[in-house]
Amino acid sequence: MNGAQWTWNVLKQLGVDTIFGIPGGAILPLVDAMVAEHPDLRFIVTRHEAAAIHAADGYARVSGRPGVVLVTSGPGGTNVVTGLATAMTDSVPLVVLIGQVPTPLIGTDAFQEADLFSMTMPIVKHSWRITRPQEIAGVLEQAVRVATSGRPGPVAIEFPKDMQLAEVPDARWEPSPAPEPTAWVRPLEWARVRSLLRYARRPVLYVGGGVTASDTAHWVRQIAERYQIPVTTTLMGLGTFPGLHPLSLGMLGMHGTWTANHAMQEADLILALGVRFDDRVTGKVDQFAPHAKIVHAEVDPAEVGKIVRPHVVLRGDLRCTLPRLARLAEPKRHDAWLAQLERWKAEHPLKVGDEGAGLSAPKALSIIARYLNDDDPVVTEVGQHQMWAALVVPRGLPRRFITSGGAGTMGYGFPAAMGAQLGHPRGRVCLLAGDGSFQMNLQEMATLAQYQLPIWVIIINNLGHGMVRQWQDLFHGERRHGVFLLNPDFVKLAEAFGIPGFSVNQAGALEEALAVMQRIEGPVVLEVVVPEDEHVYPMVPAGQPLSMVLEG
Repeated sequence: MNGAQWTWNVLKQLGVDTIFGIPGGAILPLVDAMVAEHPDLRFIVTRHEAAAIHAADGYARVSGRPGVVLVTSGPGGTNVVTGLATAMTDSVPLVVLIGQVPTPLIGTDAFQEADLFSMTMPIVKHSWRITRPQEIAGVLEQAVRVATSGRPGPVAIEFPKDMQLAEVPDARWEPSPAPEPTAWVRPLEWARVRSLLRYARRPVLYVGGGVTASDTAHWVRQIAERYQIPVTTTLMGLGTFPGLHPLSLGMLGMHGTWTANHAMQEADLILALGVRFDDRVTGKVDQFAPHAKIVHAEVDPAEVGKIVRPHVVLRGDLRCTLPRLARLAEPKRHDAWLAQLERWKAEHPLKVGDEGAGLSAPKALSIIARYLNDDDPVVTEVGQHQMWAALVVPRGLPRRFITSGGAGTMGYGFPAAMGAQLGHPRGRVCLLAGDGSFQMNLQEMATLAQYQLPIWVIIINNLGHGMVRQWQDLFHGERRHGVFLLNPDFVKLAEAFGIPGFSVNQAGALEEALAVMQRIEGPVVLEVVVPEDEHVYPMVPAGQPLSMVLEG
């Protein structure tokens, strides 16, 4: 058995059944072994390697399983670098197999050679270069374990072509048991948290992507309801707590709700669960949550105290710490605090546009939300539509709001939606895209058509890079430059690939189109034309405290 054949044997035993990528010279042995001996493996061939890794990312986020990518050497590997950075920032488990020239040629500037081992090291949890065929099984197992354990993230394996062809001297291997989740919390720390819960009058649960990654959303709900604590989530935490629950404050941060941001500033206790206190959440750091004692539950020690210093740390896997937190103290009520928050919600509601025939972007998204089931994954591109979707398209389940958060990668959403559909084939995936972001991976219309994936591709068209335009309007003297786009006819583009297309610019027409789309089994493209000059509100200007909320 050669290295390529052995690779697929091992990966299948580790639970892999779907691979995203593009064939190329340095990985042809792997491709050949797949088609010859493992036809049950699903190889999704995209039109660009950047799309392949984003698709694997969407697959991983919606399914909770590692996404696997196969690309060739040189430009094949360099094309996945942005996807690795995206996954690393948002803690997404990926295993990326990157072909390499044969080992005797490494370092000679051979055709399509690039040092991907070194190039990827800063943006992955770990990198390997296979130099002996007997290493293959161990490296692959380590790669899957590293990608999925602790704080998840991507890993990269540089795989020289001669190692794929070399005979494996002893093709015997059994997978080791997956490591058990662990925590390192002293009794004194638990006692301090118990005391803080007992005496808090204005507590807030601040919930992030770590809850999604650890599949502990049910424990968050138990904690919130047991202690009657309102919940605000980060962009990565959307869906970990039902958006329509009475204790939900919505998203916080730069484009978070007025109530969520002011709740953080007035809180006397913040339970921060699986978060990293990034700048989009904290605003002006030295004025963040000035009255609060902060308890940080986090598996990654590098994130503890990096930006905001907590008063108590619950270090460890949330699967260990949250069940204990849910039983730590007696049930409690905070009626006065919750009443105050309800008054704020009533006084500072989200604005989605009037009831007239005109169609604002948030109004359009709120209409679209009514046509989605709770289990339908919503995937976004990056920009204004992304923030509006986070505010007005509530998700009641985890792993059902998929977006590029920390990296803000334009072009992510379209391929990620395809991966999400493959990872969750029971529901219909809804892609919400801006016209600018969508065109960054426009070539994947061919992939969508080839595999006939049942995705609603909804393009919120405001004729340009709306978020950049908003910043130019608000902070750069309304000097707009480089933000106007000459767009294609999106309906004709869809039809060119044999995909039904619609274009609307009024609320009534949008309702009619969505009703028709529900009867279409395959992919469909819907362009929603909205005003060019809309801004996303609420908004906290960069570097300002969370209390400085602009409401528009």
